Amino acid sequence: MKKFIKSILIFGIAFFLLDKFFIFFIITSAEKEVDKRLELVINGKINKEIVVFGSSRGARNIIASEIEKETGYSAYNLSYPGSNIEFHEFAIRSLLKFNKIPKVILLSVDYPMAFLPDSVLNFRLDRLYPLVKYSYINNELIARGEKNLLMSHLFALSRMNKYIINLKQKKFMPKDTVYSDGSMPISFQKPNENWDKAKTIKKYNSLKELKIKREAFQKIITMCKENNIRLILISPPLLDSMDSEFKARLKLLTSNTIEILECDSQNPIYKDKNYYYDKTHLNTKGALIFTKEITLYLKNTKR
Repeated sequence: MKKFIKSILIFGIAFFLLDKFFIFFIITSAEKEVDKRLELVINGKINKEIVVFGSSRGARNIIASEIEKETGYSAYNLSYPGSNIEFHEFAIRSLLKFNKIPKVILLSVDYPMAFLPDSVLNFRLDRLYPLVKYSYINNELIARGEKNLLMSHLFALSRMNKYIINLKQKKFMPKDTVYSDGSMPISFQKPNENWDKAKTIKKYNSLKELKIKREAFQKIITMCKENNIRLILISPPLLDSMDSEFKARLKLLTSNTIEILECDSQNPIYKDKNYYYDKTHLNTKGALIFTKEITLYLKNTKR
């Protein structure tokens, strides 16, 4: 019996020491990240008057530094390629919790997948996992069912994941470089892109919407109203035409009380492939033009 208890104690001590070893990985993983924006948010370093949220269309198509230069208001872009409306809600909630309340939030809304099931846009867990040393991030993972409440607070090993194990210094890729203003414009075009225009416009079907995505959208609206933030929904240009039913759906979901800024559909530039990275994202030339449109709207509709 004594031998058994001794073995248990030795195992417990060994496991305890091994578990503490993993703390090194958890702390170091955040340092190796190249996109520091989320960590800046939870450390209260993004205190801007205008903040942009969205997926890749927000990241590529809207250049925060141009908004700042044209309006005189400080601006920053917190859009993440591949992120969905649930992640946008989390990002906005995090910004408001740790930073000064912005005057304006520009939310780029993805047509047509904002509220629909989608395999491309998701909750960017890969942005959270490298930051699990922060209790706030770990608690969010617990809330989303990604971590166990008890185990992740007791053991560092429980916070480990594949994003932490790789301790190589991360580097930006040509397509995914975050600039100092948080924006991610692309100066080139996608190789071998099919530039043929769609012959028909796919009809938007609101019956396929996911409740959890609509709820996340409503949470964003509520947060902005409670904090007296001017929320503007942004509808970026697409090379193919957009079904007008989606705009009608946005108005219905917002009770027609939230501003919606659509691109100037009459502008021939937005039908010129030379201003696009691919059929759904502008390149830098196009982003500068679209951002100019946003800044003019902001200056002409001051509140």
